[in-house]
Amino acid sequence: MADWVLATTDEEIDAALEAARNAPDEPLIVEAAYRPEPGLEFLMLKLSDGRRLLIPREELDELKNAMVEQATDLFIVPSGTGVWWPQLDDGIYLPDFLEYRWGKVPRGVAA
Repeated sequence: MADWVLATTDEEIDAALEAARNAPDEPLIVEAAYRPEPGLEFLMLKLSDGRRLLIPREELDELKNAMVEQATDLFIVPSGTGVWWPQLDDGIYLPDFLEYRWGKVPRGVAA
């Protein structure tokens, strides 16, 4: 049986916890769906801060040439910071999208 060696020190754990406490409180994507509604196709994002974004297809360059089947095949990246369309090999990164669309939104303020 192998001897186990502690690879992370208490100081490293404390430093990581402190860094997490001081990290910006950016919203994360908790739900995402593409809705191909007649007359209005849109991406719906539900964020961890309670906002829901409805983004018309024509405002998403990532979906410019996508078929409906490709646009509906999406997933939230594990960190919650983006949406990825595997069939298109493309996606959006939420912090950049929010800044591009509305400018920097202060913590706790809905856009």
